Amino acid sequence: MPKLSIPLGDVDHDLLSQLEYAMTFVSEDITSYVIDEKNKTIEAEISGESSRESVVRKISELIERYSKREFGMLEGIHFDQRRDLPPIDAWSGMLERRWVTSIGAGHVVLRGPAALLQDLIDAKVRKVFAAFFKAELELYPSTIMCSTLDRCNHFTSFPEHIDFVSHLKQDLDVLNAFSAECREKGWSPVLHHDRMGEHEFAVSPSTCYHAYEGMEGWRLEPPGRCITAILHCHRYEGANHRTLSRLRAFTMREVVWIGAPRYVIESRAQAEELLIQWAKDWELSCTFETANDMFFTQDYAIKASFQRQQQAKKELRLMIPSDNQSISVFSSNFHAMTFGKAFDIKIGERQATSGCIAWGLERWVYAIISQFGFDPQAWPTKLREEYEDHRSRVAS
Repeated sequence: MPKLSIPLGDVDHDLLSQLEYAMTFVSEDITSYVIDEKNKTIEAEISGESSRESVVRKISELIERYSKREFGMLEGIHFDQRRDLPPIDAWSGMLERRWVTSIGAGHVVLRGPAALLQDLIDAKVRKVFAAFFKAELELYPSTIMCSTLDRCNHFTSFPEHIDFVSHLKQDLDVLNAFSAECREKGWSPVLHHDRMGEHEFAVSPSTCYHAYEGMEGWRLEPPGRCITAILHCHRYEGANHRTLSRLRAFTMREVVWIGAPRYVIESRAQAEELLIQWAKDWELSCTFETANDMFFTQDYAIKASFQRQQQAKKELRLMIPSDNQSISVFSSNFHAMTFGKAFDIKIGERQATSGCIAWGLERWVYAIISQFGFDPQAWPTKLREEYEDHRSRVAS
């Protein structure tokens, strides 16, 4: 296959992982790629010579996005707890034990101790965080209107993630033909061509969007309200789908505040303190640090820099010793009045402020087993005790 070598230019080392992630969405003509840090190039293979010019242009455009650093990228470690841990292949071990079954790219079934551990983590969020903030329980559909995503500016920030939902056209000939061909040949994607209706819905990529659209036009009593909800979310991430660290279909628990600025800011700070205590109790090897979303937009550098400067996003990152890297399992987010304006939610005479904290539950499971192994009896004391107590409660 034809090969390309493109200079990295001025992309800083600390942004290479985000550039590598974004590369998977550049072109379907790229069959493989690697970032050569030593020679400061991107080495790529393409499907054919005819696509060379197009692929070079697209990769160069992406590199340019990650090279713009007008505002700087503020870094900050707010909590750092490291342990010397042996490398454990958690994914292979869970597959062998049938704690996890892969049922398609980025889709899994969890069972046994892995499922119980995920249930414990969610129960702990409800017990510690939702109870502390007196969060109201809300239940959401897994799909969301595309018009809502548009109002949340999701399409302009993360267009690569969206899993759209559609249906066959309301037409007897279309329905008959589709059914007949499935009966004769079995289903295949080509049977959808020219037969699908409009894409009015998508599978929701986040939990909190439903909270805001569900409060449209509300006038809140001071200081505001707190919500908790859990949702099976979807984010298409191309070749980045692997293990439990980056799933296409995953479970997100959130606690959301919306109301007066002081209420949201102080609640978020209290939640971060509770989270750090959790990390200490379970003896997790981790950092809690300033972060930014992986915006897939031409103004990436401006958005990411602003987010970091404002401390608008922080992440708890758990170490994966076998990979010698960390993954984000929790985020703390401050939205200012973005969603209050978008959905006309007010407190008094002013637009409401919002913030949220979110747990990626499958990632927690993967990181904990990666750090401590498959035997709960060998886990850190408080983690083991909470796991055993939860197992007893579930069994009874």
